[in-house]
Amino acid sequence: MTEPLLRVRDLKTYFVTEHGSGTARAVDGVSFDLYPGETLGLVGESGCGKTVTSLSVLRLIPEPPGHIRPGSFIEFAGRNLLTLLLVSCAPFAAIRSP
Repeated sequence: MTEPLLRVRDLKTYFVTEHGSGTARAVDGVSFDLYPGETLGLVGESGCGKTVTSLSVLRLIPEPPGHIRPGSFIEFAGRNLLTLLLVSCAPFAAIRSP
């Protein structure tokens, strides 16, 4: 059988609440596989974590206040996305600004 193109296991994305008084568990234990040629649709009620799941997979969660918890696993084409170093876009923003 073909290996999944995208594999997500036990994804947990939490946000620290205002003033650091608590934690909001926006995504808590999501797992799925996406195989080549498949389409995946995330459906659910408003506020159930669809957007946060998608942003987590794309590594676009602002840290802080959000963070992907240890033990979460996101693999794309055999590469663990959570171990990749992220580059700040701030230096490039200055170049694009008028």
